Amino acid sequence: MYNRILEKIEAYNKIIVIRHKNPDYDAYGSQIGLTLALKNKYPNKTILMDGDQNSNNILNVEMDHVTLKDYKESLVILVDQSSLNMLTDDHILYAKDSIIIDHHLTNPDFASITLINPDVSSASEIIADFLIQTNIPITKEAGEALFMGIVGDSFRFYYKGTTDKTFDIASALYKSGTDIFEVYKKMKSEETEDFKRFKGYIMFNMVVEDKIAYIFVPKEIRQKYNVNVFDSARGTVNLLGGIIGCEAFVNFTEADDDTIVTEIRSKEIDVVDVAKYFGGGGHALACGCTLKNEEDVNILIDLVKKQVGGLNYK
Repeated sequence: MYNRILEKIEAYNKIIVIRHKNPDYDAYGSQIGLTLALKNKYPNKTILMDGDQNSNNILNVEMDHVTLKDYKESLVILVDQSSLNMLTDDHILYAKDSIIIDHHLTNPDFASITLINPDVSSASEIIADFLIQTNIPITKEAGEALFMGIVGDSFRFYYKGTTDKTFDIASALYKSGTDIFEVYKKMKSEETEDFKRFKGYIMFNMVVEDKIAYIFVPKEIRQKYNVNVFDSARGTVNLLGGIIGCEAFVNFTEADDDTIVTEIRSKEIDVVDVAKYFGGGGHALACGCTLKNEEDVNILIDLVKKQVGGLNYK
């Protein structure tokens, strides 16, 4: 598979690397790492990055200005996602050719080459392995992006999907010049006073019952503490973990359009089917979806309770 991907890359003079909207560390890491490595390997090719921006771009690598015309002339490589509804737009459908490299449990049908391995820690680990196996040099900057992605999606080598190969690849990135201590330092950035107080709100108002912990964050509360939807949902869901007797935890965050962005986490029990029930997805123990109303919230809570209780809700 890697050789087929390499052949595609070598066949095109213009390549666009994209990932999902509201990017996390792995989305940024796999996109930036692959792009920087390819730019170094193929200086005569035009290699662009496209997508929205947020505070997780701790490496401060800017996205390019990419037009629909660019897509029509390019090979597009989509990393860390394979679902169209998670993309900023549908421009990938207009590409000359496309490749998907992902580790989420999905079955896309819009790329000529699809490489999905849900047993791997992160898309960044897959990208790093691809670069190593195809002898594409990993620069210091590319290595730091890929290491950031691996650390982010493995939750510092804690989540399932972390294997001996994950550590082998991290070691290879270290040997390539990656300053892992600088990456960790950037990932542990300081927080505003508002965000610290917001985290206190989460901890004080969470509900713990029937082996799960959850919090519903109204948009008025987010706005009071100047917290965006992404930082509220994904940025605080892990605060609910680590409670004795709780097997799963959920953050429900009300967006400005009244939809409810939901992040689900579990210690050991597979909860991704709950997210899929509402059109979402992700990893077995870390996934998400968007709900329409509070009725959906109550249904999801009930489904998670049944899942951790060993009941089959299907």
